[in-house]
Amino acid sequence: MKKFSEGLVNKVVILRALKIVPGQTIIDAGCGSGYMAKAFSERLNRIGKVYAIDRDRSAIETLEKEISDTCIEALTADITRKTQVEASSADLIYFSTVFYLLSKKQISCFLKEVKRLLKPEGRLAIVEIQKHDTPFGPPLAVRYSPEELAQAVDLKPEMLIEAGEHFYMQIFKNR
Repeated sequence: MKKFSEGLVNKVVILRALKIVPGQTIIDAGCGSGYMAKAFSERLNRIGKVYAIDRDRSAIETLEKEISDTCIEALTADITRKTQVEASSADLIYFSTVFYLLSKKQISCFLKEVKRLLKPEGRLAIVEIQKHDTPFGPPLAVRYSPEELAQAVDLKPEMLIEAGEHFYMQIFKNR
């Protein structure tokens, strides 16, 4: 199973901006195939932990077969609900091309879980499709501009980067 954004986002730019270092704990929420979780794991060099979380049990089962020699733990879970990940344990939560799918209630629940999981100086990185005509993606009405995303996320906006031809990544810091 391939995640929609795989091959479309600029992984090199994203990884550089996230400044991942060994010893960190990272959550790839809505991980799909786990392609970014694998990239995070490589950066950690087996010193740290990556939680690859997705609601799709079959995606997690497939990923589990591919991660035996990594620092990735794959979990079938929904980041808009309380997960089994320990509170205040995450240095980074990565959430790619999923935010636009959330209802207002789910956004509220997502942010509650993000705040529970992040360390005091932890970061949330959200990748979204730009809010203008693109050759793919959801209707413009459900997309978020960076300004709308910053309003929706009750964390401190820290950085905004272009993350591919039709994508941006906004990084927020826990308050």
